[in-house]
Amino acid sequence: MSYFRPVEILVILLVIISTASLDFKTEESELEYLEVEYIEGTLDLKTRSSMDSLGLNDFKPGALVELNLNVNSITSECQICKNKPVGVLLSGEVNVSGLRPIDSGGQIRIEGNLNVTHLQEFSSKDMIIREWLTIDWDLDEFSAQWDIFIEHNPPKWSLDNRYDASLVDSGDATKSRVGPVIYLEEIIENSINIHGCMPNSLNCDGVNREEMNLTTKLTTQREPTNVVYSSNWTNYDVATANISDTQNIGDIRNLFEIEDSTTNHSAFCLENIGNIESVQSWNISGETSSSISPMGLWLSSIGLPSSSFTPTGGIWTEIDSEDAGCGAFSKSGKLYLGISKS
Repeated sequence: MSYFRPVEILVILLVIISTASLDFKTEESELEYLEVEYIEGTLDLKTRSSMDSLGLNDFKPGALVELNLNVNSITSECQICKNKPVGVLLSGEVNVSGLRPIDSGGQIRIEGNLNVTHLQEFSSKDMIIREWLTIDWDLDEFSAQWDIFIEHNPPKWSLDNRYDASLVDSGDATKSRVGPVIYLEEIIENSINIHGCMPNSLNCDGVNREEMNLTTKLTTQREPTNVVYSSNWTNYDVATANISDTQNIGDIRNLFEIEDSTTNHSAFCLENIGNIESVQSWNISGETSSSISPMGLWLSSIGLPSSSFTPTGGIWTEIDSEDAGCGAFSKSGKLYLGISKS
């Protein structure tokens, strides 16, 4: 199992954040690293899965998403860290047009905002200890926030040259080596166009039919801005909670090799979740390793920042409150993967 597909974890938005994390090198004798400053473009949601990934389940496929996002390198303080996490912050407007309700006629346009934060703590230049990802999607009644925490044990190796190794020359552009067809072209100095196909697309070749067209403006690497990022995970006492069906984070549990249910709960969630109404736990197989990739196989295939996690021999616990839900994988009471939706 090498994908990550809970009902509303936004694969599409992970495509965008990883585009923002690209590093480019100039061809001058004295190498100068560039980073993304701005992203604009469109995503054409031609498939049912791409619509559902944005929570647009009540509309027919074919909506168009317009993006205008600023990108900033960031760092943040961290109470549990040995080294300050570094990462990227995306913020800006997201407009969705061409929304056609399944049960009625006409079209709808929705305007909203998107804020995405991705932070990583490194133990050395190439080894990642912990990661945090927050996707804050403000889109009228479809608004939601997802928070993901990963602790890598052992630390995860992050390759600096993964971008170059995963693309091949294709005429005037470079093309993804494997996975969905993605082309990268320099259209003017310090501006890159990325176009091609979305994950799980059908009949898309990136030329005669494309589903994604993003233009990124590059700038020289900047000093990270220090931001306040609050994502503190707490171990909750669920002794009095009802052992009953949990639904608020969808079908994430199906990504694990779950075995029998257990009452040995190890419930983690963000602070101030409110009154916990229900809890469920399962033992996770200690024999079969299943890779879960919150950043998606699509990202790795084109050499962009990608996170993976292989849970074995632990407990998966889900809790629901009135307005939020959390899932946590832990071993001996220690949290290694936490997912929250609110």
